[in-house]
Amino acid sequence: MPYLRCTQKLLHAIGSPRILPRGETQPTLLGDWYANLLRVGRQQALLFTNEATLYAVAVLGVRRAACADLPQCFRDHLQQTLAEERLLPGLLDALLVEYRDVTLARTASRSVLGSMNDVARHVAYYVCDAGGPAQCDPETLHRQLNDIPHQPLGWQTAAEALRARLLRAESWPSPRHERVFLN
Repeated sequence: MPYLRCTQKLLHAIGSPRILPRGETQPTLLGDWYANLLRVGRQQALLFTNEATLYAVAVLGVRRAACADLPQCFRDHLQQTLAEERLLPGLLDALLVEYRDVTLARTASRSVLGSMNDVARHVAYYVCDAGGPAQCDPETLHRQLNDIPHQPLGWQTAAEALRARLLRAESWPSPRHERVFLN
């Protein structure tokens, strides 16, 4: 079962549910995700970041109810964002099955947190540039966030890292690895 590794700020906001100690998880194609609670203007937002690819999913205008069921909020927005990447339907479904059950845990990597903080600054900039959260198109925001080159990825973008990781997968339901993405 993969972990959704939450920052202290987010754990405090959701009432610090019982958290498992840091530890290893069963391997998944994309690995664990990190979650943070942000302020964008006067609204709260969630930022989910993949530990392996630094792929980011931002959720603007978050209400307390979304934080109450954080795993479901994560799965819903992950599905929407990965659908924007035009994955083959079988691969998208297989990825979502991996995250059907996620366990909340504490963060474990300062490197991922540092990259996540950098992406959070970009979220604030792009939302402000769009005219605020109400005018910000989520698909455009995700494309902008995932086209940022990251030093820990060898200056590769998160979208490129995601594609490379999916193309390397050997046991996924794609008869040809080149057909992981729709044209």
